[in-house]
Amino acid sequence: MKLSDIDPRELLRVTRRRAKRLARRTAAVRYRSIVVPLLGREETDHAVDLACRLAADRRARVILVAPLVVEPELPLNAQFPEETAALRVHLDEAAAIAESYGVGAKKRVVRTRERALGHALAEVARDHGAELIVVGAPVESRHGFRNAFPPEILSVLREAPCRVMVATGPVAGRSTPRPRVTAAV
Repeated sequence: MKLSDIDPRELLRVTRRRAKRLARRTAAVRYRSIVVPLLGREETDHAVDLACRLAADRRARVILVAPLVVEPELPLNAQFPEETAALRVHLDEAAAIAESYGVGAKKRVVRTRERALGHALAEVARDHGAELIVVGAPVESRHGFRNAFPPEILSVLREAPCRVMVATGPVAGRSTPRPRVTAAV
């Protein structure tokens, strides 16, 4: 059968049907689990809120990760009772937000080194089969993407085994509100 033997209308109909099917598949990404690192920033609260809204819409669960950064001269399994207790309180607060959305949340404290946050989050995402990582980050540069985010956020973007959504807060890139100009009549 040659291409010239096929009716052009039929070929167009089949092509449109395949395009619609592909659009439906790509638009309806099903997130079963979403990883959210709690980095102790203002943007982290926005990231938790955003992840919970996504999870509620798609009936997914949220994995809340609190990184415990261990100094390089100490062993990775060193004991930090005060810091661990503070991280658990922070995890409980974030889990309460997730429960208010009706979303199931798992809580984890992950021990990591200073520049290895991306690797630790990649392991958590692989362990839970996560399809998305939502991380809150301030925008540090307003002149392009050369140094737009802090180094630990860039390591998350490099190491992630899945999609990463960067939540920059409710108003990104604007430190002070612009004055509103009104015309005098």
